[in-house]
Amino acid sequence: MKSFMIVWLYTSPHSWRGLPVPEPGPPVVVAGPHLLRVLLCGSGIVVGYGVASPELALGGSLARSLAALTNRGAEVTTVASARLNTKAAQIQLHSQILEGVDAVVLSFGTFELLTYLPAKSWGRGLGELIDSVIADTSCQSQIFVIGCTAPRMSNFTGAYRRHLLRMTSEYNEEVRSLAQRHDRVHQIEFTPEPEDHEAIEGRQSYRLWADAIAPTIATQLDPPPTSK
Repeated sequence: MKSFMIVWLYTSPHSWRGLPVPEPGPPVVVAGPHLLRVLLCGSGIVVGYGVASPELALGGSLARSLAALTNRGAEVTTVASARLNTKAAQIQLHSQILEGVDAVVLSFGTFELLTYLPAKSWGRGLGELIDSVIADTSCQSQIFVIGCTAPRMSNFTGAYRRHLLRMTSEYNEEVRSLAQRHDRVHQIEFTPEPEDHEAIEGRQSYRLWADAIAPTIATQLDPPPTSK
């Protein structure tokens, strides 16, 4: 099944691989006082399928949502690619890129779900990435893991879709366990209505997703320093 799904992901007209993606760009910045610095890393929804610029993708939408919730400026740097996994992310999230960040937001699991990677194996990889990020960030930095979701996959059998839902639950249990193990790690409950990848509505989908993700981040960050 894994080999078939890899071929499908790269060749099927129903795969999200046919959608446009933004070119890598500088951080998205929303001006304001006491700038929040956020690093967003992952695959799946982080890549920005269906939009042409980082401003319109999840990173830009998240910056605007956080700024609105906190009345602070927000800067979101996105590190993403379609096949980015937790092992590769350990290399990309080095101490220099993590220096000074207030929050690291991780989103992984869609590709692994679709190709049936066992939850325990995926959880070990995620745990190693989290340990690496903890080691390279200050004790004030907070780490957030967005809950896994399975796409609808309407063109597949009911048995395959039910198996995806079971695996999604197992993946989220791994996230929950890691969050309980570390004081600075938080799970973001993320349960959008499942949809097929070709149904992504461009910037509107990312606005809705950012509005669902941002409150957990905003409530866990330290308040800005008070002026004297």
